[in-house]
Amino acid sequence: SLYFLTFCTLRRKPLLHIKGIPEFLIEEITFYEKNIHKLVAYTIMPDHIHMIVEIECAESLSIFLRDFKRFTSKGIKSRMKEMGIDIDGHIWQPGTMDHCIRMSWENRDYHNHLCYIFYNSIKHLNIPPQNFPYHNFTDVVAQGMLPSDFCMMNKNTGSKFEVYEKGG
Repeated sequence: SLYFLTFCTLRRKPLLHIKGIPEFLIEEITFYEKNIHKLVAYTIMPDHIHMIVEIECAESLSIFLRDFKRFTSKGIKSRMKEMGIDIDGHIWQPGTMDHCIRMSWENRDYHNHLCYIFYNSIKHLNIPPQNFPYHNFTDVVAQGMLPSDFCMMNKNTGSKFEVYEKGG
């Protein structure tokens, strides 16, 4: 099964783009991929992460999320403490928004969620995916899943992705 995942920092604090933290998260995302079948796509925004993952069983998804959030929480706190920023409490909001991607002949659900992940850098930061460093857009393009000029569009084109904000 393919799942679209969203998890946010507690109270949507913009912690995830602090120096060194996105690179740490990318390392951990790829390290924890062994707990799932395949990591398809991800993006790290200042206060949330989106992923599409392929899993073999629901238990592996729960274990991945539990371990990833637990370990990265400790790592983020440690890195912030080294910078003189003390964080009390949790890094991540409890729970995760997940959506089982429905497969069809057209693969619209899959394609729309994939596009949404990389549209996030335009929507939230006004940075095209080609210039945004905290995702795997280049890998997705290399696999032929999206064109390299994705999001080189006018502002109205992105309105079709707004539906995915309502659930999270």
